[in-house]
Amino acid sequence: MNDLYTGLMSGTSMDGVDAVLASFESEFRVKVIRSAFRPFPDSLRSLLLDLMNDPRRERDIARQVDTELAAQYSQAVLQVIEGYSKNQIKAIGCHGQTILHQPSSSNPFSWQAGDGKMLAQLTGIPVVDDFRSEDMRHGGQGAPLAPAFHQFVFGGDDSAVAVVNIGGIANATFLPVTADGSVIGFDTGPGNSLSDKWIQTCRNLPFDEDGAWAQSASPDQSLLANFMRDRYFLEAPPKSLDTRHFDLDWLRKHLEAMRPEPDPAVVQSTLCAFTAESIWLGIEKWMPPVERIVVCGGGAHNQAIVGRLEQVSGLEVTTTLDYGISPDDVEACAFAWLAERHVNGIPANLPSVTGASRSVLLGSINHP
Repeated sequence: MNDLYTGLMSGTSMDGVDAVLASFESEFRVKVIRSAFRPFPDSLRSLLLDLMNDPRRERDIARQVDTELAAQYSQAVLQVIEGYSKNQIKAIGCHGQTILHQPSSSNPFSWQAGDGKMLAQLTGIPVVDDFRSEDMRHGGQGAPLAPAFHQFVFGGDDSAVAVVNIGGIANATFLPVTADGSVIGFDTGPGNSLSDKWIQTCRNLPFDEDGAWAQSASPDQSLLANFMRDRYFLEAPPKSLDTRHFDLDWLRKHLEAMRPEPDPAVVQSTLCAFTAESIWLGIEKWMPPVERIVVCGGGAHNQAIVGRLEQVSGLEVTTTLDYGISPDDVEACAFAWLAERHVNGIPANLPSVTGASRSVLLGSINHP
């Protein structure tokens, strides 16, 4: 049996952690053996929101977040490896929970919470974490990291493909047909983050299931045009986003400029259209022509986003399920793969994506 790896991903929605148990084989590339989702308790989610809203809070709050995340991550690992001995698992790849990501500041840094040493102790399995730092030390953005995995799993097709991950933030990866072509990847703009926050504010729901609320109204074209004028879309790759760029304060400033203010359902519809159109703008503006779009992440289930993306692109939009991987498992799989790369001493960043000066080994390993 090939070595087994576990991957963990808790994204900007902060609703919980996705876990996979996977192996990486030359014939099948990746084999997902099992996947699981463990929701965060409300108390942890509240702590995360407090810390993200004010990262300068006292150290004991940050330490509490690290500890509680490690405990939740360990339970997700134990759930997904049930029936296997911990000795069968080569390593855990843990992205951690992003609190701050500021690669373009005068002192670039990226902060992912979650205690990797504690996670290794709780599970008895080596943990690879801190995946962004080494790329940033070599002048890169430290993100996005998934494009290298996208190339591994989805590359080698007979057509140029854009792989789009729609999480809290959306990112796109261009995979050329020829092996000598450059992979391009960057954050395109908001994914589900704004629409999630809006429905939480207006209807006290965690997210807009299948995009149903957004589909109950039509986008406000004037508001959408204002959204699309944001300076981020003028920046050339490499580029990556912090959730603070497109947040509720940003949205409220736009809404305050509208008279009368649109109906909440119209705003939701406009936000989903914004996600789709900013994805397509990024692909069209910064990538060579693509023939197909493959989506993953939670936004792959949002028909308001996917339908709008099909409409504005005029292309076929499918999901990673066509490649045998659930859209919900791709990011966790990416960090299982990044752990495998680290264990085997293989560089896994793509300088053409992150802007780093060279390929480097990503991550740090924590032994039980």
